[in-house]
Amino acid sequence: MSTPVATPPPPPPPSPPPRRKIGKWIALGCVGLALAVAAFVAILYFGLRASTAGPEQAVQGFLKAAGAGDYPAAYAYFSAPLQQSQTLAEFSAAAHENSIFFQVEETTFNQRHADTSGVELSGTVRLATGTEVPASFKLVKENGAWKLIGYQIGS
Repeated sequence: MSTPVATPPPPPPPSPPPRRKIGKWIALGCVGLALAVAAFVAILYFGLRASTAGPEQAVQGFLKAAGAGDYPAAYAYFSAPLQQSQTLAEFSAAAHENSIFFQVEETTFNQRHADTSGVELSGTVRLATGTEVPASFKLVKENGAWKLIGYQIGS
């Protein structure tokens, strides 16, 4: 009788390739993209707010002067073209007749547009009566100062 020959056991099957943790990288990429978009939006928002700060101060000064009945001071916020289309006497009469619209307690500008020709601020004003009315102001830079070229308060 022959003795059985011991054969070595077969090699184990190859192990599967290591799984890459691709889900982790996708999640990190999404978070990074979200942070980049949020940073971009914040830069745009705060940049626009900063670029319209001067015009907003001019509007506040105009409303404060007109609300106090100081029509010459309010008229000083008019640009040269607006002064040519409406005299101080005409503005004073119209502002006096509609003085309720200049008794502003709060302004909210939820639309701001700035370009090389000027700035437009649109939103609402809350009057002393508590009523909110739509308002928009168009301004241009004239001799280094922001001046009104057009405005509308109420409908």
